[in-house]
Amino acid sequence: ASQAEADQDESSEGPRTGLEALPKLEKLIRHLLVKYDDAPMALAGGFTWSDGAGGTLRERPGREVVLCSGAGIQLCVSFIRLFAEICSGEKKPVVAAREALTPGLTKKVVGQLMQIQGSIPQPPPVEIPADTRHVQPPTVTAASPLATVRRAQVEALGGSKVLVEALASTRLCKDLGSASEEAFAESVLSWACRFSEEPELSTPQSAGQAIEWLLTQHAMDSAFSVVLGGNPRAPKKVLAAARRDAATLELQRLQTTGQRFLPNPAGVRGFVKRGVLAAFGSPFDGDSKQGAKPSLPDWLKSVLGDNIDMSDLGPEPPNSWQGDEYERSEVEEQFVRDPKVLRKATVRIDEILSFEYLQYVGQTLRNCLRVERRGGASLMKYLSRVKSRDSSFWVMTITAEAEEGEELDEREAPVQHLLLMEVYNGMRVIHQAEGPHPRRWPRPDAWKWLQEWADQEGLVPDGPEGVTVGPYGGYEGSLGPWDIRRCFLW
Repeated sequence: ASQAEADQDESSEGPRTGLEALPKLEKLIRHLLVKYDDAPMALAGGFTWSDGAGGTLRERPGREVVLCSGAGIQLCVSFIRLFAEICSGEKKPVVAAREALTPGLTKKVVGQLMQIQGSIPQPPPVEIPADTRHVQPPTVTAASPLATVRRAQVEALGGSKVLVEALASTRLCKDLGSASEEAFAESVLSWACRFSEEPELSTPQSAGQAIEWLLTQHAMDSAFSVVLGGNPRAPKKVLAAARRDAATLELQRLQTTGQRFLPNPAGVRGFVKRGVLAAFGSPFDGDSKQGAKPSLPDWLKSVLGDNIDMSDLGPEPPNSWQGDEYERSEVEEQFVRDPKVLRKATVRIDEILSFEYLQYVGQTLRNCLRVERRGGASLMKYLSRVKSRDSSFWVMTITAEAEEGEELDEREAPVQHLLLMEVYNGMRVIHQAEGPHPRRWPRPDAWKWLQEWADQEGLVPDGPEGVTVGPYGGYEGSLGPWDIRRCFLW
């Protein structure tokens, strides 16, 4: 046994280790599932593919197991079911594909898939993550069984290789959507194939950006279409809008980057409100003269010592460090009504579906969800709650909308993060709602939009009916559930 263990320790490890076992795996699959020789083994990628976005198990030094995320596993299961249904011979391939994947798949697309020759696909070349924020290379996504379907869809529509390459950077190669989302995706692919010779769609980067913008607009408004006024949208205007919304599209990219989370099991949905007037910026940012000079309470100074870098704190707003009970900020209330900083915007509340985006929001709001804060202890605590699906995390943003006459203006529209929220899924309780430091309290307009979202989704604020006993006299019954004075900072 000791010699066997020594041989194991000396054996080479890596993503290509074990490929010699694939022929045996294919024989086993054929024996168990395939009733005829001409099986479409290219569709058997669900048995071998992994997105490498589920974290890492370290059995011992030098032996790491890179896991597939929950979203990746669900995708693989769909394709394993499809393969089993087709190979059983009990259903026509197109019927099986529509049931296992999406109802909108055409006979031509399924025919393309059935004609692909070859053995069982090899596992993708996943990398061993150096840390929790590692992002797998694009070749991993391009090797997925879903990417195979997308290629078949493009080929069936007469699309180019540029378009196939562009899809690898979009959400279309990472997740299957609902029936309505897939129907819209089909219209987007048809639009992209039609205009593939246009200069705006001549590169994978620009084509991917245009496609992602169209998908994002439909996600916010189900009535959005690639046809406007009876004519297909002009690629020039679509690309200009995509570049203007580059910051929003980057946030969407982060949602499918690195370690991925499954959506909340309670069915809580996001929130979109267009055409609101919102204040961009903060009265406490940078060199603002508003508020008091930065300072810390004596008890915190005694903990941190004298060598404290105050440059990151900015001017101290009311109650930023001292006490948990809410204190009004007249400066903030005046700011959110100031015409000089108001502009038309879209308010969004989105579920955070990746560790990369969770960390990004922590950095942006300057809160405890940063690796460099407390050695990452708080971040790991929240990560464990979201991976167990006890909690889900949500972010509220405002994005400036194009004013009249700015349709072709490619200047990037500003995006501002207002709140990070934690929802206890089983109780549908909003457990936390924290704004950017140093103020941390939700500003008045964000608090109002939070209530609108709660009404829409049937959520309640934290309190004695929830999980946390509130501060001091705040829960004596005289204050309503959404009176911010009964809340406190966690």
